[in-house]
Amino acid sequence: MSVKIEAIEVYCLQDPQADFVRFEGSYQNVLVVVRGDNGLYGIGESDSPPQIIKALIESAPYNHLSSGLSSVLEGETLDDPRRLWHKMYQSTNWHGRHGIAIHAISALDIALWDLFARTEQRPLYDYFGGMKHQQIPTYATIYPMAEEREAFRQQVIPYLEQGFKRIKICVEPWWADKEKTIQNLYDLRALVGSETHLMLDVAMEFTQLSQLEPFIETLQKLNFKWIEAPFDLDNLHDHRQLRSLTQIPVGVGDLGFTTCKEFLPYIEANAFDIAQPDITMFGGVSETIKLQQLLMHSGKRIIPHAYNTDLTIGVNAHFLCAQQAIEPLEYSTSPSTLRQKLITNPIRVKENGMISIEKDQYGLGLELNWDIIRECTIP
Repeated sequence: MSVKIEAIEVYCLQDPQADFVRFEGSYQNVLVVVRGDNGLYGIGESDSPPQIIKALIESAPYNHLSSGLSSVLEGETLDDPRRLWHKMYQSTNWHGRHGIAIHAISALDIALWDLFARTEQRPLYDYFGGMKHQQIPTYATIYPMAEEREAFRQQVIPYLEQGFKRIKICVEPWWADKEKTIQNLYDLRALVGSETHLMLDVAMEFTQLSQLEPFIETLQKLNFKWIEAPFDLDNLHDHRQLRSLTQIPVGVGDLGFTTCKEFLPYIEANAFDIAQPDITMFGGVSETIKLQQLLMHSGKRIIPHAYNTDLTIGVNAHFLCAQQAIEPLEYSTSPSTLRQKLITNPIRVKENGMISIEKDQYGLGLELNWDIIRECTIP
């Protein structure tokens, strides 16, 4: 069964609740819909500036090495999404095929795979290797985390009551006060108990090891399960040094890595433990399959980043349920309308902090809330 790509739609979405939230992508979103001539469609998104992604997709061709991505895809047969990935990649050679160009390709690639899988009447996880775990654990990412003890108690307790057994916090501006930060970390551990997993996302708030080093001993004592995005990705040296200072696993790749090529220096330097690509920015499903193969015998873990809508959560769930090892699924706690309502049938966390993957679905198995799309679409 084959399908031709009939049309591509790009929606720039803005949550009406907020104009901007610091380092928080869930209040803006770019959604792509790829429609086939068989009446089906696939969906994708990218955690990237919506208007720029829209321009990269919809712009007219400049030359054969610089084309708007919709002109590259429309009329094509969807025989293999990976072939179309390479065609898109070639078409961005002139204007730069790293960074945001890959973000645009990622959104389209996810939608292409969703449409491809729906057309073949198969779930997306089949293409990651087939389901190995119908249930996988989740972790709640709390961002931003309040500075005062009572305030962050009010943030954390509802998620413990919902059954989450894993919590990730982020470095905040108040980490400039070392004593207050260490006390807050101890208070957080006392609040969640010894059995709850804690993780830290530095989110590149620090630029060098000397800024993080004062907290490493505390993080070890409190049994943090990983340190994510500790420094700017150009700073390979301090990533390597951090691994020599602590047994806490170091995660990289969620902020800045586009394609497997950018992981190669980190692999060669043995400068990380966990690859954390954001599939919506890293190159989509196609590039994540390549990363699976690249790291298969390396001993490195893959835990994708997911601070966007239920669409991203769905992609990551399909990926994780097909991996040999059981790894946790990131679950954004953002109250954004886009985060909470863009998908009408999202994956929900159960009382035990787990999610289940449905077996009788095709593609991502997700349906869009067109009322929210109409309400939130901006020019």
